[in-house]
Amino acid sequence: MTRKPYKTEKIKLNFENSQLLGGWDVNKEPDCTSVLLRKDGMYYLGIMDKKANKSFYCDCLPSEGSSYEKVDYKLLPGANKMLPKVFFSKSRKSEFAPSEVITKAYENGTHKKGANFSLSDCHRLIDFFKASINKHEDWSRFGFIFSETNTYEDMVGFYREVEQQGYMLGFRNVSEEYIDRLVDDGKLYLFQIWNKDFSEHSKGTPNLHTIYWKMLFDERNLENIVYKLNGQAELFYRKKSLDLCKTTVHKAHQSVANKNPQNDKRESIFEYDIIKNRRYTVDKFQFHVPITINFKATGDDRLNSATLEAIRDGGIEHIIGIDRGERHLLYLSLIDLKGNIVKQFTLNEIASEYNGAPCPPTNYKDLLVAREGDRNEARRNWQKIENIKEIKEGYLSQVVHIIAKMMVEYKAIVVLEDLNMGFMRGRQKIERQVYEKFEKMLIDKLNCYVDKQKEATDIGGVLHPLQLTSRFESFRKLGKQSGWLFYIPAWNTSKIDPVTGFVNMLDTRYENVDKTRCFFSKFDVIRYNGDKDLFEFTFDYDKFTDKAKGTRTKWTLCTYGSRIKTFRNPKKNNQWDNEEIVLTDEFKKAFADAGIDIEGNLKDAICSLTEKKHLEPLMNLMKLLLQMRNSKTGTEIDYLLSPVADADGNFYDSRNEISTLPKDADANGAYNIARKGLWAIRKIQSAPSGEKPNLAISNKEWLQFAQQKPYLDD
Repeated sequence: MTRKPYKTEKIKLNFENSQLLGGWDVNKEPDCTSVLLRKDGMYYLGIMDKKANKSFYCDCLPSEGSSYEKVDYKLLPGANKMLPKVFFSKSRKSEFAPSEVITKAYENGTHKKGANFSLSDCHRLIDFFKASINKHEDWSRFGFIFSETNTYEDMVGFYREVEQQGYMLGFRNVSEEYIDRLVDDGKLYLFQIWNKDFSEHSKGTPNLHTIYWKMLFDERNLENIVYKLNGQAELFYRKKSLDLCKTTVHKAHQSVANKNPQNDKRESIFEYDIIKNRRYTVDKFQFHVPITINFKATGDDRLNSATLEAIRDGGIEHIIGIDRGERHLLYLSLIDLKGNIVKQFTLNEIASEYNGAPCPPTNYKDLLVAREGDRNEARRNWQKIENIKEIKEGYLSQVVHIIAKMMVEYKAIVVLEDLNMGFMRGRQKIERQVYEKFEKMLIDKLNCYVDKQKEATDIGGVLHPLQLTSRFESFRKLGKQSGWLFYIPAWNTSKIDPVTGFVNMLDTRYENVDKTRCFFSKFDVIRYNGDKDLFEFTFDYDKFTDKAKGTRTKWTLCTYGSRIKTFRNPKKNNQWDNEEIVLTDEFKKAFADAGIDIEGNLKDAICSLTEKKHLEPLMNLMKLLLQMRNSKTGTEIDYLLSPVADADGNFYDSRNEISTLPKDADANGAYNIARKGLWAIRKIQSAPSGEKPNLAISNKEWLQFAQQKPYLDD
């Protein structure tokens, strides 16, 4: 495998200052030698030479003429450490003058929660801190508004108020001429902070990182802080590693072929040059800066219990079930709290918009199949692997966006299969690793959900983000719930009759004559129904297995419809092949070959057979009879057909495309995953307020729930 030729390492820069970018407070500017500037909607990072580290450290900077806005940043960090450090310091003791009573109580620690805690000493210390803050030359500028002292139960509440209000960001004008002179004299290195959203050619909605960055300096945010700028930023340098002559350049005003083969628009024309891997053809400085989102959050870790209470109070109205399909990358089913399907659709295709206009949907399943091509070749070719990786990440990003938006729009929880249960299906189009990446991306997205299309102050807008999942630690620690995200075992969600709840628990493997005769002897009645032209096999699961204990055990299997038989075809070099089998006709042939008259109860006649040539075909047909999912290789044929009739005598057949039922096999998986979520909701609603119910649904509980009569009246 060859390494990407244009990948190079980044070098961290410090401009001979170990404290570079350590903080933004105006008092730390000489130490951290860094300032932020803004001009005409653009942002700039200024790095001062160490010998000119006080270039901005005065109250009377020149501001005449055209000017930049300099960010003046004030922060009171770590109030529980900073206030005592300053107000009890020897150097300023005479200035703040703590009384002997306050000093002694502080030294004895009676203001702290514990065996020696004194609420009166705590309140006395808080009053002293309040008065001292008003005397402090910097901290008095914050304009603190504190609660009444007698309302504090301990120091924690007071320190929290200090930290939530101890952040201030403003601007003052600095002459452009002064900035230019600093740059010309080598006293200031000025960098423009840039990403694609600042380009005049940028189209569409800015990405979230741009929105967050701009919101740091937005007056609406500064009135009630949601986004806080942090110190400990970093600056990196990456030297160019790709010559312009060695990459593809599409000249302006010349047609460019669209990369997506599914796009009806085959070519595009741009008014500017398009350079492939342009970022590697130029030297780059990269600016990494941390921010805090939801600055005033108290760190309450009650999201799971808050979600349970919201469910009890009717705050959840829908359930989204997501399944990894065999014909679909992912399938989504949205149901209401009565189990009715509201929406069901594949996530193979993703529709998008451009400047408000809908674009043709992209079929990512077909795109991935086409891009993967020969897997062995892909493993040897770095470029192919990178392309596939980028497509998958782009796909998952769009899927996560769709799901998150639906959750908010429909007030829905999301239910996923629990991969920790050791249950693993082998034919999914999304492998486990990619599926776990999808889970992680979804959790991260829902940690702080922002809809870029909403107004900033709307619920879900940038100034009112939603937290719908707990912070991700590991898949092992997820449990059965992460906020609005729930996990269920995937046992019998796909191959189950969504109407009657029937699942196959019979072993139809042919082993020998005696075992086959024993198998058929356990049926109550086997007969041909001439009126309906089908065979009926009536039985009780209790005679076959203990797996159905506590659930519905009495069923009648009917040879309704056809099944798709998959087999190795010797006429085609022993390759896999398919054949459609009309069950009733094939059973008639098998009985005729065995010399069995199909009148009356056929059980005794079958059990009297003594030859493999007669019994093995019957066993194979029983296997097909119980085969609910029917797929034809290389085609779009993939349907579910139940062998059991409902109370009205109808057999569930996904080909009928009834809107109230799953419309294909993968849709059935998503629907039943959602229904297991409905079981969880009903379990939560029936539990007393404040109690955490056990949401680990057993196989027995699932079948009982799926087999309710009638289901929707529960």
